[in-house]
Amino acid sequence: MKSAAASVQAAPEGAGSFHDLPPSYLTHELRAPITAVRLGLEMLRDSLGTRLSHQEEGLLSIAIKNSSRMEGLIDDILDWAKMSAGKMDVRLAPVAAGDIAREAVEGLQALAIAKGIRLTREEPEVLGPILAEPKRLQQVLVNLITNAIKFTPPRGRVVVSIKAGRGDHEGAAVFRVKDSGPGMSADDLEKIFKPFVQTKAGAASVGMKGTGLGLALSKLLVELHGGRIWAESWPGCGCEFYVTIPFAAAGGRESRPIYSEPIEYHGLLLSLSRRLNAVLAFLGL
Repeated sequence: MKSAAASVQAAPEGAGSFHDLPPSYLTHELRAPITAVRLGLEMLRDSLGTRLSHQEEGLLSIAIKNSSRMEGLIDDILDWAKMSAGKMDVRLAPVAAGDIAREAVEGLQALAIAKGIRLTREEPEVLGPILAEPKRLQQVLVNLITNAIKFTPPRGRVVVSIKAGRGDHEGAAVFRVKDSGPGMSADDLEKIFKPFVQTKAGAASVGMKGTGLGLALSKLLVELHGGRIWAESWPGCGCEFYVTIPFAAAGGRESRPIYSEPIEYHGLLLSLSRRLNAVLAFLGL
């Protein structure tokens, strides 16, 4: 049976650089200053109002946008620091999978509209509650949807959907985020969930650099929920990201583990396994 609270028991591979820094120190030293900068810029913009020239207003807006972006990057680093120190917890409770997906999609509609992308959520079939911490699961979905929007060209489409798992994924809800972007190579699929890694597509795209922690954090958060995350893609055919989260047991806050220890696959077998996972997860589509 799965406990209603889970935590990281060991430092993630490659995270030793944060091991001796307590998260509270990082929070104060990194996040507080950039938040003060952003708030100061916003107050300056509000107080000056129409007295700003068009060029000055543009420069101030860029500064505010980039300070907000820095806050997001720092949040990723702080979360990684917590996981490195074994301090990341998830508080699991029965929640509706559709509600979490809807809030994530609604929160990113403005970003999609600004880029000329159609972001939609398919109405889920009737599903029982899943066992999750809404804030952390939304963090995962927001990261996946944001990435999909970034890599999808204008007039493209991003679709979020949920179904009950089949086969190896029976007993879990399967979230899918599908985009119509450029897709990824097999080499990129091998490494996208490793920390501090940027794909070839990301390196070639202007304005898409980050910490390289988003997908690595998402993977750890999903696994803390007892689920799995993987991606499917062909170059030129967009990407599909899948997340499985176990259903809550009837009348309780626990669920049975649905996965045994993961099997390591490589090369052609890995590619075939990924595609089989997608077929089983969304059987019938």
